[in-house]
Amino acid sequence: MKKKKSEDQLVLDFNNEVELSEVKPVEKRKPVNSSLQPLELKRAALGWVVTQKPDAVGVKVPTRISKYCADVAAFWSVGRRGKLLPKKTLIVETRNNRKECWPDCSKHEGLLVKLKEAKELKRAIEAKIRKEEPALKDTDNLFNEYESWRYKESRNKEYHKCLKEIDKLERAVYNGSFFEQLRRAEVADYLYLAVPEGTVHSDELADSWGLIYIKPDLSTELVKAAEFWDCPVEKKIHLAQNIAITCRKSLLFSLGIREGAGGKPVFTPIPHRRRGSVK
Repeated sequence: MKKKKSEDQLVLDFNNEVELSEVKPVEKRKPVNSSLQPLELKRAALGWVVTQKPDAVGVKVPTRISKYCADVAAFWSVGRRGKLLPKKTLIVETRNNRKECWPDCSKHEGLLVKLKEAKELKRAIEAKIRKEEPALKDTDNLFNEYESWRYKESRNKEYHKCLKEIDKLERAVYNGSFFEQLRRAEVADYLYLAVPEGTVHSDELADSWGLIYIKPDLSTELVKAAEFWDCPVEKKIHLAQNIAITCRKSLLFSLGIREGAGGKPVFTPIPHRRRGSVK
């Protein structure tokens, strides 16, 4: 893998080892009928994040790569030595359809089928490892439902071969994509994709990404929890600062203030709340 840095973004150059001619025919997928508009998707995603009780949340938040903005971003703080630091950061990206997830959809559909099959095989082998290599289970978990296994230490050769295949397919699908760029920006510990119900399968996502289904009534379903990415504290602080910056415009608007020439404040009528809204 080679890394190339340009002035404003990090580009990853992988050798694409997947031959498109080897891709299996794509199974017909039942069309997803969604009347949700982009703003509604963002509202639903924001609503889901709010239920997680973050200390701060923003929309259209710039990431480390300035030209990329996250649809929804949030952070949770923790006090250390009299200072507040971001303990956890989260980003949710919304997409209205499959084509928005993979712009070159005709090229990627077959690869996504193979990726889904590889991840199904991975789960099957992991079940076998749990039976044959019980010593790989971590013993420091308090509850069984949160048990974890050190699968990568397994002696199962088929498992390691499967991991390499998944990695190869993910590089072919996500290399250079917004999702990969966002993950490598390392500003969010948890990354989620929010889409209309049934749009994509959780196995089609890159590892570590979580999946949220948005229903027509804007309710949400957590299909797959995101994995912890453990980003550097200084990068979490960067995202937290950007969240604060993006909230500035909304705050001024809500109080009837706009900036005039030379930064002079211009006071306008405060926008009326909708009837029935909480004061």
